[in-house]
Amino acid sequence: MDVHLRGRGFGMTHLSLASESSLWLGSGIDHSVTTKSDSIMLGPRLSPQTEPPEGFLHIRRSTAIRETALLILASSPNSEAERRPLREALDGELVTFAVDDFPIPEPQHRAVQAIVNDPMNLIVPLTAVAERHSMSKRHVERIIKDDLGMSFVHWRTRKRLNLALRRIRAGFTVASAARSVGYLGSDGLIRAISRLTHLTREELSGDLAGAVADSRTR
Repeated sequence: MDVHLRGRGFGMTHLSLASESSLWLGSGIDHSVTTKSDSIMLGPRLSPQTEPPEGFLHIRRSTAIRETALLILASSPNSEAERRPLREALDGELVTFAVDDFPIPEPQHRAVQAIVNDPMNLIVPLTAVAERHSMSKRHVERIIKDDLGMSFVHWRTRKRLNLALRRIRAGFTVASAARSVGYLGSDGLIRAISRLTHLTREELSGDLAGAVADSRTR
């Protein structure tokens, strides 16, 4: 199944969905889908507040979502009373993919909002980010520090790690998740996580996302 998306913040995006994979799509995202003749596509409606953090999330594998989707398909609910518990179950599974492992304050300053919502800020130097928003590097550093209470580099590291860990939970390999947020490979991602969590490489070598989640509860 091929999906073409267009949304604010990520432009045109093409995804190829394999068997049993899912696409969590936000409201208002333009999209088109091409399916094969032997494909089955199920598109249940979610609750209004159940929105993916970045507009969409490709979930490559999730046993819980698959089983919930099959239950919806098999039960064929005909009323809101029948649909509601199934919708809430699906909402609950999806929300687990939206967790921020490393909290980031919500920006209040309009210019900071524009900067943090710029998809290029993860992959280009701070000087290029400043130029894209017609500011000096020093001014960007100052307004982000004043608004978020952390430096641009600190903010970007947390943003990168949160996105990478979401994608790992959604079935991406560690290496592909790392590259998608601006690291050259898995080593850079693991080193950054280790610095923030104080977990060793050995502790992060197995279930990376699980180890980080466990560290939050210690």
